[in-house]
Amino acid sequence: MGTLLLFDTPVARAELENEQRFTRVRLAGDTLTLMPSASVEDSEALRLTVHFADGAAPANATFRLVPHPTLADRQVEVHRHARSADSLHAELLEKEEEVRRLREELARMEAARSLPDGLTGMLAAKHLDKNGVRARWNDEHLLRHPRNTLKVRTATTYRAAARVAVAVECEELRGGAPWEARGATLVPREGAALRVLRVWQEAPTAAGMSGQFIVEAETTDTMSPGPYTLTVWAEGDKRSVILGNVMFP
Repeated sequence: MGTLLLFDTPVARAELENEQRFTRVRLAGDTLTLMPSASVEDSEALRLTVHFADGAAPANATFRLVPHPTLADRQVEVHRHARSADSLHAELLEKEEEVRRLREELARMEAARSLPDGLTGMLAAKHLDKNGVRARWNDEHLLRHPRNTLKVRTATTYRAAARVAVAVECEELRGGAPWEARGATLVPREGAALRVLRVWQEAPTAAGMSGQFIVEAETTDTMSPGPYTLTVWAEGDKRSVILGNVMFP
C-alpha cells in the first residue's frame, strides 16, 4: 500500500534511503508519492529527507518511515512553520545572550561560595567600602498602586559600594493563595533599569500575616538618581506589588 505525503510548502527534492526498494517515488510540487515494494520488511525504518523550495527556515525536514502491513497511513499532511533566516538568527543571538548571562551568574555564585560570611565577605567581595551601608526611609513620598496584592506599610532603601536593596514591610494579603515573590524590576523615570540580583522572602505571605521581602540590585557608575518604580510579582508574573517614587540614599 502506498502513502501520499501532502506538504503545505513546495518541495525542491526528496532523498529516500534505499530508494531502489520502492516501486514508486514521485515528487510533484507539494506532493510526494511513496510505494514500497515487497522487499521492504515490516518495521524496517527508512529515512526520508525533503528539502523545501522557498528558502525559508527550516530548509529541510527528516522523517522516519516504518512500513506496516495493516497500520500504514494512506495520506499524511505535513505542516511546516516556516521562519526567515533573520528570525532564527535573532533568536540564536537571544539564546546566546541568555547563556552568557547565566554563565556570569553561575560564576558569581561560585565566587560567593568561596567567600566568608558577614562583613568580611562583603568587604572581600568589594560590596562594602569606607562609606558603609546607608539607609533611607521612603514611606513619606512612596506611591502605592491601588490594586497591589499586599498592603505595603513601609519601604526602606539601602546603598553600599556595589549594591542597592529595597526592604518592603507588608501585610493584609488581598485574597487568593499565599503570596510569594518570584521576580522584580527596578526601573527609573529616566535611564536604564537596574539589574536585579535576587528577590528574597522569608516565607510566603498568607491572609492575616505580615511579612517582608527584599529586592537587591547591582549599581553602576551611570545609575540614575531616581525616582524608581519597583514592581514585584508572584508565580506567573501575576499578583503584583508596585511601588513608585522609590529613592535610594
